[in-house]
Amino acid sequence: MTVWYALSAFAMVLVATSLLYFVLVNGMYREDQRDLADNLQNAILLLGASHGTELPGPVSGQPAHAPQHRTDIYVRVMNGDGRTLMQTPGMAGQVRAPAKSELLAIDPRHREVRQVLSRTGEPFLTLIAPIPAARANGARFIEVAMDRAHDEYLLARYRERLWLVLGSSLVLCSLVGYLIARSGMRPIEGISRKAELIRATTLHERIPAHGLPAELRGLAETFNGMLDRLEQSFRHVSQFSDDVAHELRTPINNLRGEIEVALGKARSQEDYREVLGSCFEECTRISRLIRTLLFLARSDTASDALQRETVDVGEALATIGAFYEAAASEAGVFLRVASAAGLCAELDRTLFQQAIGNLISNALAHTPAGGSVELAAVGGAQGVRISVRDTGCGIAPDHLPHVFERFYRVEQARTGSEQNAGLGLAVVKSIVTRHGGEVAIESSVGKGTEVRLTFPQPRIAPAAGPALTIS
Repeated sequence: MTVWYALSAFAMVLVATSLLYFVLVNGMYREDQRDLADNLQNAILLLGASHGTELPGPVSGQPAHAPQHRTDIYVRVMNGDGRTLMQTPGMAGQVRAPAKSELLAIDPRHREVRQVLSRTGEPFLTLIAPIPAARANGARFIEVAMDRAHDEYLLARYRERLWLVLGSSLVLCSLVGYLIARSGMRPIEGISRKAELIRATTLHERIPAHGLPAELRGLAETFNGMLDRLEQSFRHVSQFSDDVAHELRTPINNLRGEIEVALGKARSQEDYREVLGSCFEECTRISRLIRTLLFLARSDTASDALQRETVDVGEALATIGAFYEAAASEAGVFLRVASAAGLCAELDRTLFQQAIGNLISNALAHTPAGGSVELAAVGGAQGVRISVRDTGCGIAPDHLPHVFERFYRVEQARTGSEQNAGLGLAVVKSIVTRHGGEVAIESSVGKGTEVRLTFPQPRIAPAAGPALTIS
């Protein structure tokens, strides 16, 4: 940044000073041309009064606007053959007379300006013009020459000062560029130092955005937002790991205790079979828990694509209801399925059945004998809405915002069954979310609970026909 700033600033200074230098050179050149033109006009006016071979006196008088230093001006009068008729004393030793061919090449309507060097190497600016016939007296051309040595001296001094200014500008541009770059990088260095201090144990740290430039404030806020998400994800992973360890510890401790008791002394074959059966149940519970956790992990990463197909929602709900009919009868709960005919949606059939099955299992588990569970589906502009309503014990309002969290249990003391692992509703939400749908729940203590699943964009609109009902 320092190099680029110094180079760009120095380039602008160089362009500006070069432009000023060329303006000065051009201005001095035009000023000299005006002086020559004034002296040429004066010489033509004096020419009629001169009858000798030399001009009377120096014709070096300068206009009032000319510089105060003395500038030598010479005048020469020539005939048509290029022979000098008269000239200012000393001009012959300074400025070479033009040849006849050079004079004949001059346009009579214009004046010719030339830059020549004297015999001593000094620069001269000359102006040659035809003489009007009224003032000729045998003369055809007049030449006025001006010594520009002083102008070259002034330009040389100006260039010396210019190089000094350019050198100082380069140093100042480098210094100012370093200070600006240092000042601009200081907030970035602060952000870097703050980021270096962030570890897994210090995810609560944030980069102070107050006082930062507008260009960096957005970067700091974006970085802080990323830290917020990381902290939340890390906290979620830590809590998830603790919950997994807690859920696995109970069945493993049960297995270990039963095996230790069985190995404590010799037992009968029936006792060993009973212990092995109990161990098998615990292993089944662990296996189901692990499968559920793997499913949730894959859902989080969305590594498995959904196997979507056109599913007749009414038919699928009827199949699920028939599967749970025996369990509902055993629990003394009335199970009813109602759906509009011809209602279809693009779903992963297996995941859809798993989500509805989890909801029915929860409803049956929390509905006392004599109660009812109703499974219904309707279509609308927003998609297919499926509801599972029971007349069970209900959920308190304090627990409703958390029921879809993993390992969350309304009754913390009940840990002995798979239904109380706290993963059923989490699986339901994950399945619906992967389908692009939404989940909502309403509950009243002592009256029951209703869970609504909305799957987007049904392929076939609800048909105007009788509803499919299974009791």
